[in-house]
Amino acid sequence: MKKMLVLSLVAVLTGCAGMIPQPVSEPADTVAQPVTVIHDSDDMCLVSEDTTEFEHQCDLIYWANMWIKADATAWPQRKNRIDELGDTLPDTIERVILSLPVDTPYQARLRSQHWITSIIDKLSPALQPLVKTMVDAPNNEMLELESALVILNKVNAEQAQASEALQHELETQQKKLEELLEIEATLMDKNRSSQQ
Repeated sequence: MKKMLVLSLVAVLTGCAGMIPQPVSEPADTVAQPVTVIHDSDDMCLVSEDTTEFEHQCDLIYWANMWIKADATAWPQRKNRIDELGDTLPDTIERVILSLPVDTPYQARLRSQHWITSIIDKLSPALQPLVKTMVDAPNNEMLELESALVILNKVNAEQAQASEALQHELETQQKKLEELLEIEATLMDKNRSSQQ
């Protein structure tokens, strides 16, 4: 009897131990990333010192105004300007800026993402986090959203086709059922008339 009592007590205590909440460790990816802050004393040139000099390389207002003008310009005009530009660093920066507005088609935005990747290391270290935050991340987000929309549209189209096929099949089955009911009614009528 004592053994039974001890075994029951051990079972209850073991079960209760399982109910005591264990401390949950935080996932490893929640570690705060270092944040880069731009200070007044930072070099505000767009490119690093070892990059070839070009006009407006230290004039962020010029590039911001270009972005504002690009946003107010229709895509076909921006596309023509992009096609006219060369492969130099300032031209590539301009092509990226011309591709930033939201009405830029997916393919052009994808090409712009490649341009961003190709020039990010040539930008000044102080401005790289700013460009990643204001240009790279939103551009990537737009690409992902547009890709998701394309996939959802394909899925919706497939489901609409499947629904139409099922609707057609249902109509066909209803017609067959109506024909069978007519045949049954005719047979019943013949059977009644033959019994009289």
